[in-house]
Parts: sequence; structure tokens; C-alpha cells
Amino acid sequence: MSALATLAQYRMDYGDHMDSGWGWGMMALLVIALLAVVALAAWFVRSNGVSRRQSASAAGDVPAETPMQILDRRLAQGEIAPEEYKERAAILGGR
Repeated sequence: MSALATLAQYRMDYGDHMDSGWGWGMMALLVIALLAVVALAAWFVRSNGVSRRQSASAAGDVPAETPMQILDRRLAQGEIAPEEYKERAAILGGR
């Protein structure tokens, strides 16, 4: 019985490492490190996505519209009237 009492006393005094403060501090550091890894991964994914889009348009994969193409598209969509189209096309030196 005395061995059981000694074991219980040891468990109460030294067995729970979370009571000494180190356990809570280590847990806080683990949470901070985990948040830092998640933030770093999110930043990496976001920065690579933007640069990939910019490089695709710079490489010519997505050709930019010319001013006349934009004007043609706006006329076809009904955004501008035919009279306005003729005026703007004359300014652009188109038709």
C-alpha cells in the first residue's frame, strides 16, 4: 500500500508536465508554428497564382484586344450605337 501511495504522490508532484508552465508554453509555440506554416502556404499559393496569370498574358497565351476589336465587340453587344461606332472608328483610323 505504501508503494501505491508513493506512486500517487509522485504522480501528483511531478507527473503532470502541463502544470509546470513548460507544457503550456510548448503548446503555444506549436500553435504559433502551425499558424505560420498555414500562412506561408497560403502566401505561396496566392503569389504563384498571380505570377502564373501575368506570365501567361505576357507570353502571348491570352492575346490582348486591339482598340478596333473592342469597338467591334461593343457594337455587337449593343453598348454603343452605329453612329457612335462610325465616329470612333474614324478616330481610330479604322473603316
